[in-house]
Amino acid sequence: MIRRSGWLALLVIALTACEHPIAVVSPHIEAADLIVEDRAGGQALHTEFNRTWSPSALHLRDDEPVKLFLTALDFRGEPIDISDRPDLSFRMEAEDPAILQWEPLNGFGILRSFGVGETRIRFLIWHINHADFVTPWLDVVITPGDLP
Repeated sequence: MIRRSGWLALLVIALTACEHPIAVVSPHIEAADLIVEDRAGGQALHTEFNRTWSPSALHLRDDEPVKLFLTALDFRGEPIDISDRPDLSFRMEAEDPAILQWEPLNGFGILRSFGVGETRIRFLIWHINHADFVTPWLDVVITPGDLP
């Protein structure tokens, strides 16, 4: 029979033997907000507590693709790097996909307009077959491009 001190020693060994003794490890991403930057590296948009967007709308010109870089932030406001996670990707949904589409590329994406009008979009961090993070809807206004 193992004495009380023996059980205590076994418990200490078991708890210090690995980093996660209870095995509570999640492959999901715990994002709290999203920053959207333009090709010049300037912050174009960001969510505020993932409830609203600042600014509240995105204005685009028809036939002028926009290159955007997305950065997820954790609850401390620190960037989350998902580039080394092949199980994660950024996606975009549009209420009217006939006039606006997202082309995901390596490390960034391109918004392509296919007409003039208004729609709403939201960005998602996709994990295998479901979203780990979804932004609020963002109003998008697409105006005519420059005429020749």
